[in-house]
Amino acid sequence: MTRLPFQIDRPVFVKEPWDDKYKQGDHLPWKELSIPYERVLRMYNQYQLHHNEELETKARVGDGLEALDAEQLDALVNSINEKVKAKTANNAAYEKQKCKKSKILDKQRGLIRSWRRNYGHFEVD
Repeated sequence: MTRLPFQIDRPVFVKEPWDDKYKQGDHLPWKELSIPYERVLRMYNQYQLHHNEELETKARVGDGLEALDAEQLDALVNSINEKVKAKTANNAAYEKQKCKKSKILDKQRGLIRSWRRNYGHFEVD
């Protein structure tokens, strides 16, 4: 069985317990924890971390936007904007705080992520 090289865009999971916090099979959110890429790569190459498609599916790692197609992203943006409209006092506030739309899928995902970072409190009921 050949092992894939480290994939920066895929989550990594602990293969050997690490740092008294992470047990075998735990997701290591290294980007969020600001762990340097070089350290994660070294740990991956030393078989302390690994990619695991089954665990990725079980844990639903990430925000799930990669799994959505154009229609689903459009429906999500419409849903977000309905909530913003209901919670803003006037049209100017709505225009400033609504989630922008794009036909380019990766750009739309980025716009949603940016909106969530800045105005995500609107999405929480």
